[in-house]
Amino acid sequence: MSNTEMPNQSTSAEDWQRSSFWALLPLLVKAVVQWAGLIVGGAYFSFSDRFQAYAPYGITALALLILGSALLNWRYTLFRVSAQGIELRRGLLQKEHLLLANSRIQELQVQQPFYFRPLRLFTVSLDSAGSQQQEFYLTGLTSQQLALLQGGKQVDQTLPSTPFFRIWLATLYNKHLWLPLLAVFGAVQSQLDGELFERWFAHGREVLQQSGLEQSFTLQVVASLSLLLVVALVLLLMTLIWLYPQRFLRDGQQLQLLQGTLLKKSLRIQTKRVQMLTVSQPWLARFFGHFSLIFHGFTNSQEQKSKFALLGQTGDDINQQLQAQQLLALSDIQKLPLQRYVPAYFRRLLWLRGIIILLLCLIVGVLWQSEVIALSMGAVVLFVVSFWLLADLWAYHRWHGFCVQDQVLYLWHGGLGQFWQVLPLRQVQKVQLVQSLFFHQQQLVQVKFSTANGSVTLAAIPNQQAQDLYTQVLKLRPESDHGLLAASGRIDAE
Repeated sequence: MSNTEMPNQSTSAEDWQRSSFWALLPLLVKAVVQWAGLIVGGAYFSFSDRFQAYAPYGITALALLILGSALLNWRYTLFRVSAQGIELRRGLLQKEHLLLANSRIQELQVQQPFYFRPLRLFTVSLDSAGSQQQEFYLTGLTSQQLALLQGGKQVDQTLPSTPFFRIWLATLYNKHLWLPLLAVFGAVQSQLDGELFERWFAHGREVLQQSGLEQSFTLQVVASLSLLLVVALVLLLMTLIWLYPQRFLRDGQQLQLLQGTLLKKSLRIQTKRVQMLTVSQPWLARFFGHFSLIFHGFTNSQEQKSKFALLGQTGDDINQQLQAQQLLALSDIQKLPLQRYVPAYFRRLLWLRGIIILLLCLIVGVLWQSEVIALSMGAVVLFVVSFWLLADLWAYHRWHGFCVQDQVLYLWHGGLGQFWQVLPLRQVQKVQLVQSLFFHQQQLVQVKFSTANGSVTLAAIPNQQAQDLYTQVLKLRPESDHGLLAASGRIDAE
């Protein structure tokens, strides 16, 4: 991205394009947020007795300010696609001209909010390497303008989607989906008020009483089934709004992902810009044999981090995608001579989790003495948490390991939930070697490989092996990056 001089005014106006007039809808909302302080201040003076006579003039002035700000923003925001890349020109008094070369475009995200769906309009954001925010954000684009920005390449709407059942389950075991899940749950709760649930519960109680069934147990069953029904409804709505259908397209140059029915989202990254891949299989997904595959692109945008995720994939799907990236299949990774962490590392983790369980016992004892919770409930909570911590540690010790093959790091780790991280060492931008007092005594080092959008950590490896890995990464990086790597790579290797 670069700031250049203002283009010559004699440039043909046909080269530059403006978004649809309906783009004023989100621009008006943006203007309201931009002038929120002035609006609040104006509202305060409007309701005071001293300035109440001027309230109509103040409201009119604020309305004109908001409308004028949105209108000028729309009128003086132009873009075009040229041989140099994508250009953006905006501003009336303070003009700005941005040029994003095609070679610098790392990720393109397309969304279609619900208010744009009847109009068949879209919003587009573009990211480039070395930036902390989106360079381009355009709203109210037509399908022709979107095709122009995408180079005419779009996801085929006739491509088969991942089955609905797999995506529906993925809303449970993917953490990055829990925030939208809470949003949908809040929307459902606002529509289905508490009185409605009370009426349903009272009606169900009357039916049970008339049938002569035991109330204490049956009512608990009915309440539990009702709660499960609400959760299933929320997951259904979320899946339809954000995730289903999920269509994925890979060609020789780029990856494209289309998700959502009500709120459509389209992501695109270049194949060569994929820095690393993460395959996750949370404990619930292991019962169904499902995986999630996350492509970590070159973008630095924090809000888009780890969002290019294929949900509800089978083992064959994962193997196919890894091999398409010229990497080993998941089944082959598990057959590698993986190196395991030393037993001392897991003994330390066992001590730490034992301390956590002991502290939890003290907390449950205090709550029981204070009559906050019943002893039986506290015992159940203590047993479940303790069992989970110990079982997760056992699973971590049972299934883990790493290996470097063909300049690619393969790491298998996790616990009850399994994770595989695949990192080509040429993509590493920073290496951190951390040695705590315990690691110093055991002659171990924690090694963290960082990229622009993700990191891989080897929890505990011998000092000499850490230095060898650091040297191997150093050889793959340009000499200009050696200072950064060296500054992060000093350890006390006795």
